[in-house]
Amino acid sequence: MEPDVPDGREGPIVFGGEEFTEDEFHQKYQQLVGGVSQYVRQNRKSTNTQLFAFLVLLNKYVPDSYLLMSECQKILGPPDPIHGGPPFEERMEPFTVFINTSSLNPEDRCMIHQVFAQAGLDLLADLGISKSVTVKKFMFSLCGDNPQPHIIQFIKDLLTKREMGEKGRKKFSQLIEDIFEEKQLHEALSVLETASNKFRQNPIFPQTISRLFYIKRGIDGYKNAEEWANKAIKQAPKNSYVADTLGQVYKNRLREAWQLKDISDMARDAIKAFHDVEKKADKEEGPEMKDTAGTLSISDCFNNRGLFGFIQVAKIVYDKLNRAEPHLSQSFIQSFKNEVEDKFEFFEWYLTYSQPSMTTIEPSFFWKDVALCYQHYTTKTAAESTSSPGLLDCLNHGLFTSKGRRACFEEAEKTASDLEAIRDHLKTTYEANVGHVQACERYILSNIILSNKMPTSPQLTPVRELQAIIHGFLGTEVGRRSPEFYLLALMLFWPEEQPEEDDEKEEQPATEDDGSDDKTWEDEDMDGEEEPAQPSPELMFDPDLEQQVTYMKKAFERAKYAKYLRGRYLLPLFFLGKGSGLSKWIHKSKLDAIVERKVDAELADKNEKRMKEKWKQINKMWITGEVWRVPEIQDILLPVQVEPGHSPTMPQEHEEQEVFVCAGGKKITATVAGEPEAPVLSPVFFYLGFTIQGPVIFKVGLNESEQ
Repeated sequence: MEPDVPDGREGPIVFGGEEFTEDEFHQKYQQLVGGVSQYVRQNRKSTNTQLFAFLVLLNKYVPDSYLLMSECQKILGPPDPIHGGPPFEERMEPFTVFINTSSLNPEDRCMIHQVFAQAGLDLLADLGISKSVTVKKFMFSLCGDNPQPHIIQFIKDLLTKREMGEKGRKKFSQLIEDIFEEKQLHEALSVLETASNKFRQNPIFPQTISRLFYIKRGIDGYKNAEEWANKAIKQAPKNSYVADTLGQVYKNRLREAWQLKDISDMARDAIKAFHDVEKKADKEEGPEMKDTAGTLSISDCFNNRGLFGFIQVAKIVYDKLNRAEPHLSQSFIQSFKNEVEDKFEFFEWYLTYSQPSMTTIEPSFFWKDVALCYQHYTTKTAAESTSSPGLLDCLNHGLFTSKGRRACFEEAEKTASDLEAIRDHLKTTYEANVGHVQACERYILSNIILSNKMPTSPQLTPVRELQAIIHGFLGTEVGRRSPEFYLLALMLFWPEEQPEEDDEKEEQPATEDDGSDDKTWEDEDMDGEEEPAQPSPELMFDPDLEQQVTYMKKAFERAKYAKYLRGRYLLPLFFLGKGSGLSKWIHKSKLDAIVERKVDAELADKNEKRMKEKWKQINKMWITGEVWRVPEIQDILLPVQVEPGHSPTMPQEHEEQEVFVCAGGKKITATVAGEPEAPVLSPVFFYLGFTIQGPVIFKVGLNESEQ
């Protein structure tokens, strides 16, 4: 048995207060292991063996965990050194050299050197001291009437903390998984039941037991799983995550059902449970409300499991009935269809506007189940959607990073003619419903999307015409429109950057009829035609963009996007580019495509490992800001000038840092992307983007001219 010493370790190895070369270290290690092994064989029940086992278990599964010296003395028993007993180091022989007491307060806590945690566990296992027995003894030793908070947290982490694996979050903690691997299912149950009895007010232990029963025990375990899930709900009746466990029990039982009555009963129970999850999740508030009177439950993120659980149940029911009882599937389709459409609309904007964090995304099955369920019940595909989120997502089609590709769909890139057809269809729809604001939004957005694909398309509507359309809605329902509406208003009326001219040209005013002040690329095909010297009076509008930003933020709250997207990373949808008119707005997909090509050029192997590495490299470029240093991206994005805003200093918790973007002589509020830090201004420069919440600036780094 060898310690897990990292390869390529530089310098001497410090162990037991001494420095060793790697060879000397391994020699010393073998001598120590031999002595420990012999001691444990002869002293299996001694208190110092027990304490050594506790420390090894803790530091293997909860890195940086520790025990206070008073807790160590409690396990060792009398006599305590303060009453004339031998010192701690003497009582812990022959384990002392494995124990690290070096910390800010060396006398207050001790732990096992991390390098020996796994080796120590293996040694104890070889001598017949199991992990399950050790953790139960640990709880009995230190979890009396008033256990210390750090002990409670360590036990919770040991038994319930689920790490991320290649296919998403693991079902159980690593300790429970390891006990499973030793084919000790009954021992895993025993450990969790002990914790549930010790911590009767904590629902996470019965919740985990329920999951263990329905996953590991299959059909035979569903009754027990249901009982434990209900026990957890009684302990936390307002918690949506706890309530979700019961829905998962019924959903997994539904997978095993094949008789029509069983399918119907399990589907009904599962949907009822997931509706309960949805209701409880809707009542939960974000952490900023934790001190607000009347707040019942706090959750950092909105729990989407109730909505997604319904989608999964509807999909399972469809698949089962379509295979076994196709003549009955239509009645189920009719009863589920409207709710499936509602849930699809939710997840369409939810996944278009956000992702779990800047570094993570939903697992591939998430969008796959949503899209397939929607197709089953409506016969329409997600890729055909022309809603605002659907339009915003359509330029992602075909990219490595698209949610369709991640879901393993055959997803073709949208061509310019595809987008022209969409734009023409939405124009027809708008013209038949000129008073319908959503028809207006989709028609305008389809032009911006088409412009990103083909800036010279003859199908594009001139900017001034689009401005006139949306301006007609600005005077009604003032401040009460959707976030999507204000996004388009800000983009359409964002000031054009004035081109730099030499002195001679500046002294020559434009002639009365050359139209140069107003001319944009949309007008190029009109050369030779007569244009009025100035736009007609009804087109001479200049909305207050700062006010539109305020309206957009309020709309973000009013539409409940703030509630449902809290704790998630808001994706930038567009960036300000160097073009003019519609072409100055660059869809994020264009940047993603550039990043993908760059990463592809750096990765040679065409295998599965390359695919994982590709994800890693793409994420790294965005996280580190390397994306802003790619010449292709610098060529298309336009740096903006920024001044201190409403919160130039470090904002408080849950408060966003704000600055002013200077554009066309105006100052428009924008939030600062990423973690707040000060100072936020020079000598850096910035790019401007838009999320569904409003303008956001990205700090790029030192300007090349200032480096």
